Amino acid sequence: MRCLLIDKITCWEPDCSITGVKNVTMSEDFLRDHFPGFPVMPGVLQLEAAAQLGSWLVFVSTGYTHKALLAGVQSIKFKEFIVPGDQMVISLDFKAHTSGQAVFNARISVDDRLKTDIRQARLAYRAVETLEDPGSARRHFEFITGRAPRGGYAPEKNAGL
Repeated sequence: MRCLLIDKITCWEPDCSITGVKNVTMSEDFLRDHFPGFPVMPGVLQLEAAAQLGSWLVFVSTGYTHKALLAGVQSIKFKEFIVPGDQMVISLDFKAHTSGQAVFNARISVDDRLKTDIRQARLAYRAVETLEDPGSARRHFEFITGRAPRGGYAPEKNAGL
């Protein structure tokens, strides 16, 4: 199972920054156990959402040839719980990046309230084809950025249907 944690990318500047959204809904599988009677977005998934957003920034910054995996985090501070119904706004800035890795800071906010602060996290670049189909990755990026018509992100359609 693959857990996609970025619902929409609202803006980006290659080699610099990106902002995206994750809507936390009561139907998320992980909320059933975290915690019964008091569901909250797990911190590790908040970090993963930031890493996925950073990977999209790597994707667009490398001309759609690379994505990235989280390689380490120096500091993460959880300030307040994120609960069902919240819309996480993740703002991520590259602090440094080379051809093989990037260092970023990220802030996760809900209604302009800082919930999570991530500092000096590292992403390791991977050729996109080692992680997923490059064409599918490009279509997914076009969809979540709103550059593709709604309904445009789908596996190849069967001809003749």
